[in-house]
Amino acid sequence: LIAVLASNKQQPQQESTPASSVPSLRPSSVPSLQPSSSSVPSSVPSAQPSSSSVPSFVPSYVPSSVPSSEREFALNILSDVSDVSLLRDNTTPQGKAFEWILDTDPLRLAPADGSFVQRFVLAVLYFSTGGGSWNRCSAPADVNNLVVCTTIFSGSAWLTNSSECDWGGIDCGDGVTT
Repeated sequence: LIAVLASNKQQPQQESTPASSVPSLRPSSVPSLQPSSSSVPSSVPSAQPSSSSVPSFVPSYVPSSVPSSEREFALNILSDVSDVSLLRDNTTPQGKAFEWILDTDPLRLAPADGSFVQRFVLAVLYFSTGGGSWNRCSAPADVNNLVVCTTIFSGSAWLTNSSECDWGGIDCGDGVTT
């Protein structure tokens, strides 16, 4: 480093000399207007990136771990109650219920909705017990058509636009679904 400095020895600059595009070997008392670069590494390490436990108000451009699509978000939510491979397989009751709740369900609940998982689980029950062939309360051809089913339990047909708590035979009283 000393040999490089000696070979590049320059005349000292006056403090009143205007800024130059040629780098000097001595620090100046006036800040430069542009960043400088050097082929010689500095002896002082640069500062570490800052970190804070308080979120910033400026959005980052780096992708986060939050799923990018509603489908992926729903997979994450439902992975607590079902194996993801079963959710992705549309031949299983879980896969049929997954496709139904995302693509066909007339209520179009968001995965973050408190009733989303409950509604999904009841749809799995419907598909796993052959709900389409039930004598009563099966889903009508037009799911937007409120169909009342009559059994020992009154309610609406399953997989319709009514609350899952109103489907025939379901009771959501006292926060417990039976």
